[in-house]
Amino acid sequence: MSRKKLLMIWLLCMLTAPVLLLAMACQAAFGSGTRALSMAVAYDECGNALFGGARGETISARTGNALIQGRRWAKIAAPAIDAIFGAGHCLANATIRQEP
Repeated sequence: MSRKKLLMIWLLCMLTAPVLLLAMACQAAFGSGTRALSMAVAYDECGNALFGGARGETISARTGNALIQGRRWAKIAAPAIDAIFGAGHCLANATIRQEP
């Protein structure tokens, strides 16, 4: 993809991000919890892409995979994520499986 197209996508994201944040808050408060969750997952995937993760992968899945692989950073990040979303959240979202 050309740099010009990427800059146009960036501009579109800059214009739609505030609308998405407001829509997510409204959906969470007054509308569909499912739709608000979908928006939250989109932000999660965006954050993962920011740190070099795979397209369509969430931060929790990436952290769970890294835990299975024994990566040191995941041993630090996983407890923080699990504290917010519940014990074992990262490992439950991992896309690779642990060997017994």
